Amino acid sequence: MLRQTILAARAGLLAGTALAMSGMLTPGSMAQDAFIPNTLVVSRVVYNGDTNPARAGETFPTIFNDPNVSGIQGSIFLDSYLTVPFSPRLASFPLTQDSARGTIITTSFSSKSEGSLHLSTNGQFLTYMGYVAAVGLEGVSNSETTNPAAQITGAAGPFFDRAVALVKYDGTFLVQNESNAYSGDNPRGAISIDGTQFYMAGNADSTENKTTPVTGPGTTIGARLGHPGSPASIQLGTYVATDRPDESAKQHIKDNNWRGIGIFNGSLYVSKGSGSNGDDGVFQVEDGTGNGIPTGGTTNTIVQLLGTQATNPITGASSPLTPFGFFFADPNTLYVADEGNSTITTTEPGGTVISLTTSGGTTTYTDLVTDPLAGVQKWSLIGGVWTLDYVLQNGLGLNQPADVPGYGVPTYTTGLRNLTGRVNGDGTVTIYAITAQTSSISGGEPDPTRLVAITDRLEATSLPVESGSDDPDGPETFVTLQASRSGEAFRGVAFAPCASCAAP
Repeated sequence: MLRQTILAARAGLLAGTALAMSGMLTPGSMAQDAFIPNTLVVSRVVYNGDTNPARAGETFPTIFNDPNVSGIQGSIFLDSYLTVPFSPRLASFPLTQDSARGTIITTSFSSKSEGSLHLSTNGQFLTYMGYVAAVGLEGVSNSETTNPAAQITGAAGPFFDRAVALVKYDGTFLVQNESNAYSGDNPRGAISIDGTQFYMAGNADSTENKTTPVTGPGTTIGARLGHPGSPASIQLGTYVATDRPDESAKQHIKDNNWRGIGIFNGSLYVSKGSGSNGDDGVFQVEDGTGNGIPTGGTTNTIVQLLGTQATNPITGASSPLTPFGFFFADPNTLYVADEGNSTITTTEPGGTVISLTTSGGTTTYTDLVTDPLAGVQKWSLIGGVWTLDYVLQNGLGLNQPADVPGYGVPTYTTGLRNLTGRVNGDGTVTIYAITAQTSSISGGEPDPTRLVAITDRLEATSLPVESGSDDPDGPETFVTLQASRSGEAFRGVAFAPCASCAAP
């Protein structure tokens, strides 16, 4: 089980050697040793303060409860770890450089949907998506890009491009600005095949005017394809959900609000789980109308593999799925991270109360209710239909308060967001994932997170349970490998790149 994976990781570390740096990918190079094969790499975002003078006197983390603060740019580090619980950090590679070195890439610190990390299919590159903007700036995630065609007429700026960091196994890297991607909204992640291209996922273009007649670009949304050396990316098809009573005026803008992205068996996949519009689930971005990596153009077809219609505000029905990252163990087995639908608002106390507000003599409580689908979902392809087998939750401590030194308020794990996985030689699969958190601080946006792991038997189609009281493994249980500190949050996880290893 998990301990076998830990022993294998130790053996792999001893067998591997740090590769010397070679050949620089402009414009940057990390003054560090190379990545170490068979280790995990975690994207860690750090709060560096707010440079807006209007925020003088506001402190972390309650600054994020200020309604005028819509995100503050933080710095990014790629940290390497063994898969041994609470082992020391092996290395830390800074992606955020100062402006004099010309390699700026930052992230919206409080945007917990950002920050995924992906290993290329040839195993030689990591990719991360953020912004070309300095640390400490406010509201960059809502800004439009520098491309005039991606701006609403009369927009005052400032303008900030989105960006992809392409990091090679030897520590060299480039940061490519993207002026035609996710203008006015969040970039979520990017993945490459071999470093000569990257496929991107992000929030749907909020610069699109939602009234009639429709104005604005509407061309920077969706699953996208970009290349090193060019700021211009192209959209890879459009998904259109079935109309709901509230959606006719929205022009289906948010139907393409993608969260996760991955490549498996030469095909591109994305996930959606916004919970308030469109359809939620996992989707394939087909090349035209079939399998294969799409090469460009809006003629590609986006097909929903699994999922459901999102929340209908008319009926109040909630979406049962809120997926983020996913991992194909084989063509018939898919693991999906789900952050959970765990917060409810009521006028009566109950459950686990994390916050309350009083207005006009009425007290409104925000409670936590555990979502049975939160955690890691295991799906099997049976007769051409993806079927949910079970959900792995044991050991996550869902909705149990945790106190992080220096943070000031309890944080609660609601589910999982980004993940990666590996199929082991003994017929098991080990999943590594980043927790989803909530609290009374801006809905948990700046909360510290954890890196967790669990090992599952690949052939199982029902939830494995403890076979006996003397079973040393017991039921399948998540183990915490690392925990971020106050002022930091883990966002993504991937295996380290190397010169001669393929993606798991």
